[in-house]
Amino acid sequence: MSADAARLFRERLRSLRDAKGLSQTELEERIGKEANYITRIETGRIGTPPLDVISSMARALDVSVSDLFFYEGLDDSAEVLRERIRALLETDDLTLLRKYYRLLLLLQEK
Repeated sequence: MSADAARLFRERLRSLRDAKGLSQTELEERIGKEANYITRIETGRIGTPPLDVISSMARALDVSVSDLFFYEGLDDSAEVLRERIRALLETDDLTLLRKYYRLLLLLQEK
């Protein structure tokens, strides 16, 4: 994981934990880890935790594993998101437009 991606992961973990109202200690208890484990992750002393720990953290925070990694756009307004989507759609690459279309169709399925 790149340094930027690791930093974003740490920020996202902290943000999700705070949003759930959990202290670092409470999250450690929920995932069965020793004291200061979450502190070490959030401060970068533990680079990237193992996948089983990431899965445990996601379950404890009631999010998907991918939610721990994808941070971009979560705090943007609806108008900013629309503008970003418009920019993506301005491509003349037909293959890329087809991919976007298929993804949108998949997202609409219930």
